[in-house]
Amino acid sequence: MSFAPTIDIPDRNGLICGFRLHPTQKAQALALYAANLRSEIPLDPHWLHFNLADTRATHWLNSCTLIPEDARELLLDSDAHIRSENFDHSLALIIGDLFHHFKDDPEDLGVLRLYLDNDRLITGRGHPLKSVDRLRHELFEGMVIGNSVDLFARLIYDIGDSMHMVIKSLNDSVDDAEDQILAGHLHNQGSELGRIRRLLARLRRHLSANRQAMHHAIPQIARWSKHDISELRQAAEHMESTIQDLELVQERTRLLQEEIAGRMGEATNRNLYVLSMVTVILLPINLITGIFGMNTGGLPWGEGDPHGFWWVIFFMIIAVITSLTILHRKRIL
Repeated sequence: MSFAPTIDIPDRNGLICGFRLHPTQKAQALALYAANLRSEIPLDPHWLHFNLADTRATHWLNSCTLIPEDARELLLDSDAHIRSENFDHSLALIIGDLFHHFKDDPEDLGVLRLYLDNDRLITGRGHPLKSVDRLRHELFEGMVIGNSVDLFARLIYDIGDSMHMVIKSLNDSVDDAEDQILAGHLHNQGSELGRIRRLLARLRRHLSANRQAMHHAIPQIARWSKHDISELRQAAEHMESTIQDLELVQERTRLLQEEIAGRMGEATNRNLYVLSMVTVILLPINLITGIFGMNTGGLPWGEGDPHGFWWVIFFMIIAVITSLTILHRKRIL
């Protein structure tokens, strides 16, 4: 798959990509550099995406007068707590996303920092993220988005969709584990379900924080935005449905772990029962062998009786039969 040459520029002074938005045409990629961005920044609705690990990008953001000072502080703050801050006609937000090379690791979760107003969406990240890179490719492939609010809505949708794909994959893993458990193959299933449950718990905290931030942000955007925010509301609903799917998978995982614990408990109780029965059955034999093993005189069938051994064996068999009869009548065995 090929894109415009600007996507392959290795060093753009911290600016990863830029797009000019148009309501009827595909977004136009901007070959801009953070070093000379002030003189070339478009007047049309646009999106600028920065690498916050580059000091040149943070320097540009820190001196950008288009962004309120409080919003600049949130964009450059090291605190990764997901939250939103509203201003008179703009919004600053920290929202959770997946690392670009997400590998089902609870640590592969990052945050995207963004600023939104009627004319622009400015985003920044310290580590490559999956959803924002997906949005970048969608624009290169010809997606038509006319304004910054709709672009923000698409970003929120992509974040929810990326996490939904992870949850779907985890649900398939839970299905496989369930099949193994129902077949009686419990080996290693508990550890696998534990790993899935830990990842789901981390994803749930991330998504719940995103939902809380969006619930706080949407009414404020509706207050100052001159654009229709119906797409943004639908993106928030999609994120809500993703959380519901996650909770269902999380509940299934918990129930399967309880099923494993129950089956292992039953197996342990069954083994203890068998051992107890064997101990009870062999108790008379142990008693007889103990008596005849005493080093004392006067024991029956001693050295002078050639059939003493078989008499002892006979009484052992009688003792075992008597024990089994008693256990059967008591309905213990």
